[in-house]
Amino acid sequence: MKLTEFNVMMLLTDGFGGFGGISRFNKDFLMALDKCGAVTRTLAFPRIIRGAVEEYLPESLVYFRAAAAGKSQYFWQVARGLRRGPEIGLVICGHVHLLPLAYMAAKAKRARLALIIHGVEAWRPTRYPLANAIAPRVDAVVAVSRLSAERFANWSSVAQERIFVLGNCVDLDRFVPVPRDQELAARYGLVGHRVIMTLGRLANRERYKGFDEVLDVLPSLVQKVPNIKYFIVGDGDDRARLKAKVKQLNMTPHVVFAGMTSEAEKVAHYGLADAYVMPSSGEGFGIVLLEAAACGVPVIGSLADGSREALLDGALGRLVDPRNPKMLTDTILNVLASDAPRRRPEAIAAFGVTEFQAKACRWTRQQAEAIHDRAAA
Repeated sequence: MKLTEFNVMMLLTDGFGGFGGISRFNKDFLMALDKCGAVTRTLAFPRIIRGAVEEYLPESLVYFRAAAAGKSQYFWQVARGLRRGPEIGLVICGHVHLLPLAYMAAKAKRARLALIIHGVEAWRPTRYPLANAIAPRVDAVVAVSRLSAERFANWSSVAQERIFVLGNCVDLDRFVPVPRDQELAARYGLVGHRVIMTLGRLANRERYKGFDEVLDVLPSLVQKVPNIKYFIVGDGDDRARLKAKVKQLNMTPHVVFAGMTSEAEKVAHYGLADAYVMPSSGEGFGIVLLEAAACGVPVIGSLADGSREALLDGALGRLVDPRNPKMLTDTILNVLASDAPRRRPEAIAAFGVTEFQAKACRWTRQQAEAIHDRAAA
């Protein structure tokens, strides 16, 4: 590899054409690599593409959409990229489950290997022994929060100095306070109601978002605020169980399952909420907390996971113990009782896109310098 050229290969679960926090982080990270003068070209291999790729893709990014067609096709596309692509200085693994393949790619190209970690998937050893064995051998780690960095380091024995904390970002030009869209409110039957909202995947294997915790206190909330409705935005294989729980609690008139919403309507959906509530227990960070706060919605997050860092220890919202129903109930009631005008907290500027790109570029330049030093030795 020429020292004047620095190419990156990234293996990721999903990004452009994907949904959710990890997808959003990957998109922002790939855009940051494009803005970083140290990077010549990035070859990105998404494992899954769930929807149409509608976003602008920079010229320096080669996005191998054909890789998202099953496991065998994914392996074949990565192998093809290794054979036909340019020299690679850095292989970035976007999920710990992809680590064995990323490790082989790095070895094939004699490149540095970096791992990105998010939440619970990296807080303890995975169910894949090979990934666990490779984890201590990575050259660098990017973690979305200090909490994830510490928990990963505890089991992997990766030194903290090899871990760089890079939290999610939010587009402050797009996520802005908006008045309630009455037509949208009518679509969901929310006109004339106080609305608490949670947005996220309803995944059977990821019951840590806080949906159950909010449903558990909803009967108490209804006693105090009879016109309250819990607005659940998102979908997944746990929806049927949650709907059955709502019925068992006799809360069906007070819960709205909106299903998935498009990115184009996301801000308007936040605008329907009087409070955004996510008493989670397994979030590595929680980008939806930033989105809601940027839209001026009062936010209630968790003391028990990375949400605390996303909310800057309370500067961007209130923090509760998800295991304390009374604390959660009282906090929701206090927020709903407030008549303060909707406004965006100034502290959210720390999570702007420009700040994210500057941090990502600084880390990327460190990786390029490490390769340069190794070549010069």
